[in-house]
Amino acid sequence: MKSRLWQKSRQWLLPFLIIAVGSAATAAMIMFRPQPPSTPTAERVVPVQTLTVISRDMNININSQGTVAPRTQTTIVAEVSGRVISVSDKLVTGGFFSAGEVMLVIDPADYEVAVEQARANLLTAEAQLAQQQAQADQAAREWDLSGRPRENAPVLALRTPFLREAEARVLYSESELSRAQRQLDRTTVRAPYDALVREKSAEIGQYLGTGAQIANLFATDYAEIRLPLSDSDRRWLTLPEPGQLAPVNATQVTLHTTVAGKKHRWQAEIVRTEGVVDSNSRMHYAVARVVDPYGMQGGSDLPPLPAGSFVNAEIEGNRITGVFDIPLEALRNGDQVLVMDMEQRLRQRQVNVIRSDANRVYINDGLNDNDRVIVSPVPIPIEGMRVNPDAGQS
Repeated sequence: MKSRLWQKSRQWLLPFLIIAVGSAATAAMIMFRPQPPSTPTAERVVPVQTLTVISRDMNININSQGTVAPRTQTTIVAEVSGRVISVSDKLVTGGFFSAGEVMLVIDPADYEVAVEQARANLLTAEAQLAQQQAQADQAAREWDLSGRPRENAPVLALRTPFLREAEARVLYSESELSRAQRQLDRTTVRAPYDALVREKSAEIGQYLGTGAQIANLFATDYAEIRLPLSDSDRRWLTLPEPGQLAPVNATQVTLHTTVAGKKHRWQAEIVRTEGVVDSNSRMHYAVARVVDPYGMQGGSDLPPLPAGSFVNAEIEGNRITGVFDIPLEALRNGDQVLVMDMEQRLRQRQVNVIRSDANRVYINDGLNDNDRVIVSPVPIPIEGMRVNPDAGQS
């Protein structure tokens, strides 16, 4: 019976024993196998482009834009009626006039007659005054012969009312002559200032009634441009308060636009600010003035800057010290830049941006002189990663 049990258990133990011995042999082979030689992993090097920065003192200039507009526009109308007998050759759209230059003449014949009539009436009134003065003097002498004080004499006895009437007629005749002369002068229509004709409305031979339009003019001595400014823009500018005139050292403005395919620049200055805020855009407005936009005064090789031209404006801002000026693409996440240290490793810097525009960023804290700022894209920047500035140069 024991022999049979032993034989049966041996049949079950033998497979387990074989498996155990095999597993031990496999484990021993794995543990004591020779290790392959280890090779160090190569460090990743990222090619970059860098820019060495130096702080400087600079003006924070503000960019704006606007449309050139004449400072004064006037509609010239006839102040007297009559037929047009003469029109200046310059009275055409685009024609220039100097201040006081004759633009148009209305037939003055009737007004010359009115002047002569008024002059004749004045002579008559003056003669009547002289006659009344003589009669008044005679009446005064006769009163004196009576031995009574002159201050007790009745006004009619001294002919005082007749004398005052004669004096009034002279004054009236003088005013009539003055009015007739003004009407005669108004038959000659003159330019009120140095002007350019925007629109012509009268022709030779045309009959003009009082108030009829002759031409539309605008001044050429200087032009103005309304420049919109945001509230943050005003922080960097020195501007006159609303209602105040610009100081002697007014804020300078450079205007630039393209004329006949070439870019030109004109100098202007801020002369005032408007005391209102646009309800739609929330913009403030400063007004820049450019002198002699049409070059009528000579001495300039710039082309005319016509009214209606759209111009870009660069307004000179306040001067700031210790500013770093870097390309916009060097800024990351709004307030970070990447810098390469002396060991050519990437470092992330937190910076203070005081202003940015379409192309540049201005920083006053977070950078040092001679820092090498990385200006090329780094997809996944890791603090301390190695970079190669030579490989990134184009």
